[in-house]
Amino acid sequence: MSPSAVDISVVVPCFRGETSLPELCSRLIRTLEARQASFEVILVDDSARPTLWAVIEGLAQSDARIVGVRLMRNFGQHNATVCGFRHARGRWVVTLDEDLQNPPEEIGTLLARAEEADADVVYGLPRVRQGPGWRSLASRLIMVIPRKVMRVGFDISAFRLISGRVAAEVSRSERHDIILDIYLSWVTDRITATEVRHDHPDGLRSSYTLSRLMTVFFNLLFNYATFPLRLASIGGFFLSVLSAIAGVFVLYSRITGHITVPGWASLAVAVLFSSGVTLLGVGILSEYVARIFLQINQKPQSVVRQSTSASRLASAETLTEPARQESLHGHR
Repeated sequence: MSPSAVDISVVVPCFRGETSLPELCSRLIRTLEARQASFEVILVDDSARPTLWAVIEGLAQSDARIVGVRLMRNFGQHNATVCGFRHARGRWVVTLDEDLQNPPEEIGTLLARAEEADADVVYGLPRVRQGPGWRSLASRLIMVIPRKVMRVGFDISAFRLISGRVAAEVSRSERHDIILDIYLSWVTDRITATEVRHDHPDGLRSSYTLSRLMTVFFNLLFNYATFPLRLASIGGFFLSVLSAIAGVFVLYSRITGHITVPGWASLAVAVLFSSGVTLLGVGILSEYVARIFLQINQKPQSVVRQSTSASRLASAETLTEPARQESLHGHR
C-alpha cells in the first residue's frame, strides 16, 4: 500500500445526480469523519453533460477529499465504477448509487460484516426493497444468473464494500462490457452480504428502464454464463442416445415383421443415426466454444492473496503487468 493510501475510498458513478450529489457528499463526509477514518470520495461523471460536471467540480473545490473524474462519453455504470477503482487509494472501496437509495450511514454495517466474516466483498441488501413492483420483479429474475455464476445464495446490489486489493485486480480488466459483480467472483470467493436500510427519495426515477434491464440480462446470459452452451452439449448427448435407441427399436420392428413397408426401416435408421451424430457433434463443439469463451473473457488465471515474502509478492506483481500487456497487444 502506498504512503498516500487512505482507509476508505467511496466510488460513485454519476449519471444525473445534479440535485442529489451535494447531499450525498455531505452525508458521506459526516459519516466517515465520525469514524475517524481517512477517506476520499471519487465522483465519476458518466453523463457527458456540462451541468453535472459543474456540480462535481464545485464539490471537489469545496473539499480536497472529493475527486471528480469526467469520462468522454456515457460508458455505463459498471465501466464508470471500474474507472473509479483505477483512481482509488483506499484499503477498502465502497460503491453506491448517486440517488440516495443507499444510505452512507450504513457503510459501518458493511465494514462490521467484512470484519466478522473475514470477507473481501460485502453486499448491502435492502431490508425492504422500495420502488415499482414490476422493476423489483424484473431485477429478481435477472439476479438468477449472477447467483448461479457467482455461486452465492443472495441477490447482488450496487451498494458494495470491496477490499482495495480486489478492486485493484478488477481495475486491470479492459473488457468494454464488464459486469463488475461477475468479475469480483472471479477474483475472490470471500463474498458475503448483510441487510441495510434502503431509501426511496421523493421524485426518484431509476435510469434502468425495462429495455436497459433486458440488455443487462442478455449481456449476463451470453457474455458471462456458459450454461446455454452446456445445455446444447447435454441436449446433444441425450438426443443422440435417444436416436440410437430409436434406431435399434426400428431394426427390431423390421426383423420381427412389425414394419412391412419396403425401405422405411433403412431410411428411418439412417435419419436417426445421422441426427444423433450431428447432435453429438454440436455438443462437443459447444464444449470447445465454452472454453474459448472463458479464455476471451480474460478470467484471471490466479490471484495471490498473501505471501510470506512481501518482496517476492511485489516482484511477481511487477513482472505480471508487462507480460499481461504483451499478451493484450498480441491479441489486437
